[in-house]
Amino acid sequence: MSLSPLLNFYLSSYTKNYFGNSVTVLWYNQEFSQSRFPPGQTISEACTLICLLVAQRISQTRLLVYDIERSHKFITIVAEAMIEGNTMHAWIVKKGLVSHPYLSTEEALKLGRRSLSLLREWTFRIFYERIQNSLYQHIRNFLHKWYLMPKSKNLFMLLITCGQTVLFIFQEKTNMVTFFDSHSHSTFTNPNRGLVIAQTTIDKLEHLCNWYTKDVLNKCYNTKANQYELAFLYPSNSSCGCNSICNCGNCCRKHNNNYA
Repeated sequence: MSLSPLLNFYLSSYTKNYFGNSVTVLWYNQEFSQSRFPPGQTISEACTLICLLVAQRISQTRLLVYDIERSHKFITIVAEAMIEGNTMHAWIVKKGLVSHPYLSTEEALKLGRRSLSLLREWTFRIFYERIQNSLYQHIRNFLHKWYLMPKSKNLFMLLITCGQTVLFIFQEKTNMVTFFDSHSHSTFTNPNRGLVIAQTTIDKLEHLCNWYTKDVLNKCYNTKANQYELAFLYPSNSSCGCNSICNCGNCCRKHNNNYA
């Protein structure tokens, strides 16, 4: 499938708004979401795979997302991840590799195999409490621990709640945090919303968390989550000097030789 004609359309088919004058939000066309993309897709439960594939591709290409509105490469990565994620998920279900369609982070990493080979899980935790009361503080605590001894310049966080997985991308070099949610977000007043991407500076993370709980969970899905999971991952190749896409193992040998 040629992505160019489709992406040229989707690149300009979004509505931009702001939350608290600090969070930039891009709501894309309803056809650009995991359940409708690529064209012909009618249903999708592949959100965990899609989020991980976005993280994998960012790691492979070493993409720095300074501005979500200007990063055409990021949208290309999103489109490719939805295509591959939906295809992979359909194959997993067809082969009966899982007993349920909603994959955990561990299941997705295992079944994704080489497509997710760069990603390593740092830590995860499940919280049994109201998400709007605690999300920011828990993320902040994890980030504090991470930056005491970071394993990479990039850190990815999966947030899983209410049967949906979304992605937070923390990039030290850009001082930005980028949010990605591949689901449709149609409401009565905004019936044509597909996936959403949001971004702010790392010091405004609390505003991003507030936007997510208010404008996504409450307004789009009319839900108040009382349980959620945070899973943190990083690219395992970030310290070596080889091309990140190389699969021959040279990057690992080169990195190890530095300590021989």
